[in-house]
This record gives sequence, structure tokens and C-alpha cells, in this order.
Amino acid sequence: MITEKQRILETVNELPDNITWDDAIYTLYLRSKLEESKKNIKEGNTITLEELKEFIDGLEARYEADNS
Repeated sequence: MITEKQRILETVNELPDNITWDDAIYTLYLRSKLEESKKNIKEGNTITLEELKEFIDGLEARYEADNS
């Protein structure tokens, strides 16, 4: 089984030699979030587009109520 450290090292080894610290950190962060997203999808931890729209509508309604 591959460890998280091994995944990190593989990612770093794939980076170009002229990479900046900021770009390397961003790449590792992005890889982490993509792995987390794949896990969530595999486990069924998702919402439908309709549920997202309803959530956003609720946020907008609360925002409008708070600012009127």
C-alpha cells in the first residue's frame, strides 16, 4: 500500500526543476483536494445540482433578509 508520504514525494518528483515554492505548495494542495474529491464521490458524499441551487437560493434569501 502506498503511503501519503510516497504520494507527496511522487508529486514533488514530477514537478519541473524551475518550480517556485508557491507553485509547489499549490500543486500539493490541489492534489490533496482532488484526492479528497475522488474519495467523496466514491463514497457517495455528493449533492445534486438541484440541491446546490436550493442551497444557494437559501443563502441569497438570508443575505437579502439580513441586508434589508
